Amino acid sequence: MSAGEAASPTPIHVQRIIDLKRPLLMAAAMAVLALVASGLLGHILMGVFGVVGLALGLLNTRLVQRSVGKVTVTENPNKKALAFSALGRLAIITAIAIGIYFLVRPDGIGIFLGLAVFQLIMIASTSASAVKGLRQQ
Repeated sequence: MSAGEAASPTPIHVQRIIDLKRPLLMAAAMAVLALVASGLLGHILMGVFGVVGLALGLLNTRLVQRSVGKVTVTENPNKKALAFSALGRLAIITAIAIGIYFLVRPDGIGIFLGLAVFQLIMIASTSASAVKGLRQQ
């Protein structure tokens, strides 16, 4: 057991379900591309907000992982608490994104682009893991 696993409050089975190494690397690569492309187009702030969107997506995924881990260790999981936790996180992320968009128009749209790209990264990552698992069967 590594030091990272020992310190994590998330059960091992949940960590295997949502391994964030690949999405983190993909998000980092997309962040670099966003900054370079937006800089070349003269909208560096859009790229910066795109990186913020990627970071918010990663943070949300990590918080989902921790919430599910906490709920699944109990005998009677409280689905309602999990749903309200998710709703609260999404409300906060949405408020941040909308606030940035309205405060820094038009470049603030980058935060929504970053959030959307992160969702595509997560879909690609989990799909690749599922396909790999099916091939091993």
